[in-house]
Amino acid sequence: MVWVDLNPVTADVEPGGEATVAITVRNTGDIVEEYHLQATGDPGQWAVVEPQTLRLYPGTTGTAQLTFTPPRSSEAQAGPQPYAVKVTPREDRENTFAIEGILRVAEFADLRAELVPATTRGWHRGRVKLAVDNYSNVATSAAVATTSNNTNLRIDIRTPALRLQPGRAQFSKFAVRPGRLLWFGVKARHQYNITVTPSGSGQPVSLQGTYLQSALLPRWLQRLLMFFAAAAAAVLALWFGIHPSFASSTQASPQPSATGPQVIVIQPTPSAPPSTPSPTPSSKPTSSAVPPAPTSSAVAPPPPASSSKSAAPPPPPSTPSPSKSLQSTQIKTTNILNYAANASVDLFQDHFADGQQVEIWPTAHNSDQAWTVWLYAGTGIGDYNLVIQSNDQPDSAGTKVLQVDPNNNANVTISDNWGGVPGLQAHLVADYQQWSLTSIPGNSTYGVLKNKQTGTCLAGKGNQQWLTTAPCNTGDQNQWFWLFAL
Repeated sequence: MVWVDLNPVTADVEPGGEATVAITVRNTGDIVEEYHLQATGDPGQWAVVEPQTLRLYPGTTGTAQLTFTPPRSSEAQAGPQPYAVKVTPREDRENTFAIEGILRVAEFADLRAELVPATTRGWHRGRVKLAVDNYSNVATSAAVATTSNNTNLRIDIRTPALRLQPGRAQFSKFAVRPGRLLWFGVKARHQYNITVTPSGSGQPVSLQGTYLQSALLPRWLQRLLMFFAAAAAAVLALWFGIHPSFASSTQASPQPSATGPQVIVIQPTPSAPPSTPSPTPSSKPTSSAVPPAPTSSAVAPPPPASSSKSAAPPPPPSTPSPSKSLQSTQIKTTNILNYAANASVDLFQDHFADGQQVEIWPTAHNSDQAWTVWLYAGTGIGDYNLVIQSNDQPDSAGTKVLQVDPNNNANVTISDNWGGVPGLQAHLVADYQQWSLTSIPGNSTYGVLKNKQTGTCLAGKGNQQWLTTAPCNTGDQNQWFWLFAL
């Protein structure tokens, strides 16, 4: 028989420290006995019993020390943890006895973070990962924020809040964008700070990163352009110094252009026919009615349609319209500018994916804001004949066009054109991907874009906001858009 006691029954310990519990054993039998002491349970892995064996005469008492030394790591989880001391007699093993106790492990905070990479490079954007490790022995939350005062740098944090379990790590991704493009010159160095603030008693972790912004055009190209500019200036000086004169009694006939899309500049068509009478064929057209006749250096008009496809009939003499004679035309632009926000139509964070919403963002003249407009023959600019294609990725990555979301007509997204460029050339597009362009009364630059499917017009909601649609209203400046044509 045996009697066992723990003092104290509940012990407190700091991770990295130690706690001692006294074990008292009394031999209540009538023979000499040897008792083996062993700590069990989760805290038993940090426990040491000295001595491990007590040899006692009948009616005598012995004492041993139980010492706990939990490590300062996430393995020693905070909170009460039960344990037991097992006392096994050598002679009378059937009377093995176990006594239970509690070890309370205190909390500690140890949060670490790292930028991967600490220095990133690019000419218009850099991608960085923030790795946060929780070496604490308790679950914690952390907030990620930027404390940089650099106004020439914009930091977009995608995961501003993290929840970390003990001994685990999480990543927060963010993008670094310069405020303006660097066309020429040496690399610009931008410093920024990222702060990780844990909940509770933990100390914030501050990290410093570097973004090296490279020039869009390298130095060798700058020198080459300067050389060509000087050569062109020399040629022009010689040309105008000699004053060559050429005369010919024949008139050059217009040459047909190569088949395929033709790059032209368009203006919005009037929202209503003019009230003045239409000019006759013999009268001289004004500059706003038709474009001037091409010179010898101008691009030749497109060839007539093939015999397998009927050509569009010529416009009547009383109402000349240059758009009625256009073939399938591709109009490349650099930006689509919104009047009210004074900013451009932009792909959100360069997400070139089907169904991605489109936003208004400060004009940056980058690939996120580059678009191609397709104009189709025989319909006229004022009809539903415009399809707007994103130039953010090459055609091999998939052809994306601007559309009204078929499932939510208030959203404006990009969607796959499954026919690719050949499908766009053949006008194989859905109604919610087609737009008409109507000019603003009294404004020859901006126009409103009306969707064929919904009958509503493209509209902005302000800078750094999603595009949407609204009932067409030429008086609403949020619906005014300007297509910059190359």
